[in-house]
Amino acid sequence: MSSPPTPLSRPFSTYRVQLTPDFGFAQVAEIAGYLRDLGVSHVYLSPILQATPESRHGYDVTDHSRIREEFGGATGFREMAQQLAAHDLGIVIDIVPNHMNTVNAQFWSVLKDGPASPCASWFDIEWVDGKVALPVLGDDTPPVVDGDVLRYHEHAFPHPGHYRLVDWREGPGYRRFFDVSTLIGLRVEDPSVLFATHEVIFWLLDEGLVDGLRVDHPDGLADPRGYLERLRARAGSAWTVVEKILIGPERLPADWACDGTTGYEVLNRVNGLFVDPAGKEPLIRLFTELTGQPADYRPVMAQAKQDVLDLFFGAEVDRLARATSCDPAAVRELLAAMPVYRAYVVPGEPPPPVAVETVELAAASCSPAVRPLVHEVLYGSAESIVRFQQTCGPVMAKGVEDTALYRWFPLACLNEVGGEPDVFGISVQEFHEFCGEMSPYTMTTLSTHDTKRSEDVRARLSVLSELPGEWAAAVAEWSAQVSFDPHLDYLAWQNLMAAWPISAERFTEYLLKAAREAKTAISWVNPDPDYERRLRAFAAAAVRLPIGGFTERIDRYAMSNSLGAKLVQLMMPGVPDVYQGNETTDFSLVDPDNRRPITYPRKPETSWDSAKLLVTTQALRLRRRLGGAAAYSPLYADGPQADHVIAFARTTPDTTTPAPPRPATWTFTEEETIWAPEHDPATDPGARPAPEAGTAWTPEAGPGARSALGTGAPWSLEAGPAAGLGARPPTQDPTGMPGPGTPGPSTPGTGTPDDGASGGDAADAGVPSVDAPRSRAAATADTDPGAGAATCGEANAAAHGDARERARTHAAQGTRPADAYRVRADVGYGAPPADEHGAHLDGVGGARTDDVHGVRPDGEHAGQSRGEHGDHPDGEGVRPDGERGGSVEPEQRAGAVAEEQGGGVAGVGGRPRAVVVATRLPVGLAAAGGWGSTTLTLPAGTWRDLLTGGLFTGRIPLAHLLGQYPVSLLERHDL
Repeated sequence: MSSPPTPLSRPFSTYRVQLTPDFGFAQVAEIAGYLRDLGVSHVYLSPILQATPESRHGYDVTDHSRIREEFGGATGFREMAQQLAAHDLGIVIDIVPNHMNTVNAQFWSVLKDGPASPCASWFDIEWVDGKVALPVLGDDTPPVVDGDVLRYHEHAFPHPGHYRLVDWREGPGYRRFFDVSTLIGLRVEDPSVLFATHEVIFWLLDEGLVDGLRVDHPDGLADPRGYLERLRARAGSAWTVVEKILIGPERLPADWACDGTTGYEVLNRVNGLFVDPAGKEPLIRLFTELTGQPADYRPVMAQAKQDVLDLFFGAEVDRLARATSCDPAAVRELLAAMPVYRAYVVPGEPPPPVAVETVELAAASCSPAVRPLVHEVLYGSAESIVRFQQTCGPVMAKGVEDTALYRWFPLACLNEVGGEPDVFGISVQEFHEFCGEMSPYTMTTLSTHDTKRSEDVRARLSVLSELPGEWAAAVAEWSAQVSFDPHLDYLAWQNLMAAWPISAERFTEYLLKAAREAKTAISWVNPDPDYERRLRAFAAAAVRLPIGGFTERIDRYAMSNSLGAKLVQLMMPGVPDVYQGNETTDFSLVDPDNRRPITYPRKPETSWDSAKLLVTTQALRLRRRLGGAAAYSPLYADGPQADHVIAFARTTPDTTTPAPPRPATWTFTEEETIWAPEHDPATDPGARPAPEAGTAWTPEAGPGARSALGTGAPWSLEAGPAAGLGARPPTQDPTGMPGPGTPGPSTPGTGTPDDGASGGDAADAGVPSVDAPRSRAAATADTDPGAGAATCGEANAAAHGDARERARTHAAQGTRPADAYRVRADVGYGAPPADEHGAHLDGVGGARTDDVHGVRPDGEHAGQSRGEHGDHPDGEGVRPDGERGGSVEPEQRAGAVAEEQGGGVAGVGGRPRAVVVATRLPVGLAAAGGWGSTTLTLPAGTWRDLLTGGLFTGRIPLAHLLGQYPVSLLERHDL
């Protein structure tokens, strides 16, 4: 196997484009400038090889030797690649090694000449008396001979040939893609087949026209590990990800030669951050009352898998039964019990322990009749082992994705590819742990061409987990006016509300697909014209109800979920992908709805659009600046609403030389402050205390605040789009602190745009202030520097507990990891011992008093050294209005920066460069009255919010940091 690709050959981010005959290579070239400005590094194209002319997806390849003519052919591809390269954009392509359309020259040769065909090795065929079964017959119309061709309706076959025509409901005599008989499986385990089907792909890689590959459906391959090894050996440094669906704790096999997956496991975990576990019981209760389905998902899933085995996979079951010499009933039983898409056993090798455990666990829920089968699929013949694994995937896909998820849906945002609809939410701690295990170059995503609904539809649905009572009342009201099928109605109401506004035509098409996939009343193979007529009438009536009123009421929360999920996905480990059009809002449902044409450039039509486009653009551009391998470090908030925030830092390698440690003593003045944005256009730069309770956080009275998209007010949860993105809440929270943007009475000392201070009593914000009483030891440290190292440390331990001890306690209790950032303003008063200088709990960054409080060693405020646009040569901070802020001598500023760089960061080879903060469970946050005294301590340094332009350092009230948007993206400003 060749060496893994170098970091330079991997994308920083991708943008998925669905190519169609109407949107080909020339159209992609036309949006190169738009995509460059968006911030992506690579354009990620759907399959480009020649497919059936009318195909809208390209997974039905007919000729591997040609680039698709409808898109512009090889010439069009080269011209597009040149245009993209001129805009510093690379290309990733989607390849389909598992299958191709049955209408192709190679299969025609096999049908004509049988096993003697030179192409017979291309396909996995079961020959019966020298013939292969073709399931096409659907009526009594006889086939017609037309010269050398036998025609049956639209089908054509060689005459005579090595085939027999059977009923279209029967399984074919060849391996296929899932239950789609028009897609025939390829044997790429044969080197000659691999190179014949990849010749164009390898040419594009050799020419440098393509930088990366997305491998479709590796689970269908006989030997995915071997395929990926051969692909890596030939493709060299090309970045490669696989469309591998991982369930629950399942992980990608470590011996697969690829960079990761296409991100469904990431999608489900990001989505889970914004789902309230408290909604599980009431939503399941509502679901069971409305549908009559059981409260437990697992029996529904098991039955759905049994159903598809009976409906679709008789031929596959029989073939596997013959290979293993086992009863077909036992084969069906074990296949239905398998919890994953594949067990990863390689013939001739001892089965991996995890594979043995998986199969044995499945068998434990089956009858004793499966015991012989278990041995065969783990230790038996190569055909038994491989064919079992190739059948598990289709049964999972059709039984779970395309059946069970349309039958059991208490909260439809959980019913996603690879998702588990009975798992309501994920904790912040679980998410941090997941990110800590991620491959740095796996793909991450929120929406794809295969997701059941778009990310913004899911963002709306997630809100229902926090409002189950209101939702139940709304559904009752609508159902009293229009009803149809109890098995479908509740799914209809969820998707109608979340995709609103939606046309009757789009909604009808969705419901028809949902009903056919559920298979409870109709299916693709068993239509019912009367049922479908009544379904259309229901859809037409439902869209006339005032569903939009409910959608509008929750959209302020849905927008918070949408922006939060987007920012987390774009900034977490991995290579983030943006599905076409999802840089702005997209309320699409399952395909083909999510593959509708996209117009460029994307122009915001709502405040939600504008905010999402801003978040996407700034995050993608920052990812390019950070590079691909930045480390992930969790951050945790402090205060009553700490559970409503997800925050983390991304750290890049540090090549600076550590500066000498700072002195063992430190002097503080009574002017020290906790929260210190460095500059704001409305105020002078410098450290300022948090505003007192009731003080409005407005563009006129506080640093860091900006008008939101021209509305003149910061974003809030308490006011919806009708009131403007920035409408402020009318009330204070119970703790006495304002919610985001809460207006309050004018208070003496709160400051004006001219006095350079936000004033107020910081103690009211839950942080120490200039007037708050301090311990005697701390007071002694101010007058007796020599006493600082001991007395201040003792006082802080008594008042707040030792930081490291707290971390150990959290780790022991499983609440917070000891290696997480926990820089707190209440730790570090006075002078810590010299051997603890600048130490975060994980040894990254420095929890030093000048960083936390914005105070220089000489007692002056350090925040005055930088203006809005960075360090000025004269040492003065310059406001946009041209006025000068407080100045700091250049040598003092340089010393402070050098000292910061020499803290704990350099010792571990990296330093934080970006911080991500996102609101979660916004309904509960609003009900609690806003952020109150909850704060987040940033890693050491000065941080610019890329969404608002504000600069921050130290410990920040979240009411201020998230005052304008429900998310914040911070970049290190002083490097």
